[in-house]
Amino acid sequence: MSNIDMLKVDIKLLTIFCAVAKEGSISLAAKRLGVSQPLVSHGLDRLRNVFNDPLFVRAGRGIAPTERALFLAPEISEILERLQALAIPEPLDLTQVTTQFCIAAHDYERQLIAPSLLNKLMHEAPLTSLRLITPGFEILDSLRSRECDLAITAISPPDQLDIYSTPLFEDSAQCFFDPKMMSAEEVIENFSDLHHASVRFSLTGTPFEARILAEHGIVRKVKLEVPSFEALPSVMRGTRLVAILPSRLANDLFSDFAYTKPPCEFPTACFNMSWHKTTHHSPVHQWLREIVKQIMA
Repeated sequence: MSNIDMLKVDIKLLTIFCAVAKEGSISLAAKRLGVSQPLVSHGLDRLRNVFNDPLFVRAGRGIAPTERALFLAPEISEILERLQALAIPEPLDLTQVTTQFCIAAHDYERQLIAPSLLNKLMHEAPLTSLRLITPGFEILDSLRSRECDLAITAISPPDQLDIYSTPLFEDSAQCFFDPKMMSAEEVIENFSDLHHASVRFSLTGTPFEARILAEHGIVRKVKLEVPSFEALPSVMRGTRLVAILPSRLANDLFSDFAYTKPPCEFPTACFNMSWHKTTHHSPVHQWLREIVKQIMA
């Protein structure tokens, strides 16, 4: 039997062979498979040509396997069982997973997700580890190269066939201040006269709140600029500095601060979770994404 002949054998033909072998009848095999009798007969003819053997011959009202068919039956049955097993993913045993998960996120998103996620990993998947990095300008390339497994940002990725994305959570802006130093009424009445702190992620970037305030013609006095949200609380505490920040920071970094509404309407920011198609069907990465969703729900 040549290699070229073997290339003519597909799963459908092997399934037909097994059905006929088990039923001992072409009509019953067709019924078992939910196909027509001519289709089964045609499949057997193709198999006979490939194996150069009648395979099944008439025996009274039914058919009987030849010696060659009897030899092939258990082998073909095992092949089909293995193929079916490949199609069914093995149960995920989190206690044996040793993956290092890498998530690209700015410090705001890290503050919201990392503590609960790490706690979940340590309890449910103790052999895994977590790496957090800051997203670069080419975040799509980082996902494609597997430099990171997930990217969590406020930027909606462009439509790409190999990139999946889903909305993760929304947040709005609030004006934070130390309640020991002033009241919400003071902040509202003296917003433009107070000293402000602001987060500027890069030398060239413009703080998100600066653009919105400028659109409404509101001028503020920026006294302090820092490169991350994490750097603000210790500096602002005990001062009359105010800062417009995402409201969810009140749950952690700014838990001892008070906040009030900004002097103008700020759009709601939508944060997205993105990943590459190479991990889309991975059970362990599906588990990771579901955990992140639960944390942010």
